[in-house]
Amino acid sequence: MINYALVIGATLLFSLQFLFNQRFQQSYGTDLKASLVFSLYKSVVIIVIMLFIAGFKVGFTWFSLIMSVVYAAVGMLMSYYSLKAFSVANLSVFSVFSMLGGMILPFFLGVIFYDEPLTVFKIICCLLIVGAVLLNIRSGKQNKKALLYYFAVFVLNGMAGVISKIHQSSQQPHVDSTGFMIWSSIVMTVICASWLLIAYHEIPVVKGKNILFISGYGVFNGVGNLFLLIALAVLPASVQYPLVTGGVMVCSTVISTIRKEKLTVRDYAATAIALLASIFIVI
Repeated sequence: MINYALVIGATLLFSLQFLFNQRFQQSYGTDLKASLVFSLYKSVVIIVIMLFIAGFKVGFTWFSLIMSVVYAAVGMLMSYYSLKAFSVANLSVFSVFSMLGGMILPFFLGVIFYDEPLTVFKIICCLLIVGAVLLNIRSGKQNKKALLYYFAVFVLNGMAGVISKIHQSSQQPHVDSTGFMIWSSIVMTVICASWLLIAYHEIPVVKGKNILFISGYGVFNGVGNLFLLIALAVLPASVQYPLVTGGVMVCSTVISTIRKEKLTVRDYAATAIALLASIFIVI
């Protein structure tokens, strides 16, 4: 049960982290430079947190370093295509593809390559979550380029879970969960800092409330991902990622209700379906 508790805790943290991201974007901007600055400082925050958790003891293997590089590259590409999508895509459809990719790719990886059982309850859960996510589609502007961006975020968001599963389940010598978080954040820091220096000839200094927003996001995102990595060493990917997707939908709706944001009947229906799906996946 402790692993399910970790996953539930991670879904709550992921649902709350967007509050910090949103406040930073409102204050600092949403262009590529702002995204690089945010990713840079967020990664530094995660490194510091993980070092404290690990007691400043960091392991090293070449396999984990390679996987960290791939993980960080996927994260950077995801940020890039997200920014591109924000300018031309229907954002509700963008979110749908992102969430479905984050669930479906790790699900099939676990079933096909790791011999995780494909049960009736898992199938029902995935179908329910697909239905719940599709309910969130709203009308909006369309663009021919949007299809490319939808496909990119579907694959890239799913690949984050795929890479995590491969690393945690590998027979190759690899570092523990905190070590993987540290190395992937180090790689991300190097990439972002290099990109800023090459493209803008500076690394901007973030001050005041913006550093608080970044720190809050880094804490919630870093600890949330750490929880998932720890649980992934025991739980099947075909259980964990559908539970995360459904859980984030439920938690986000609860948070929006508390904040008195305007929600529609479709929003509440989608949340009810996601909650039902989450129940099915743990049966």
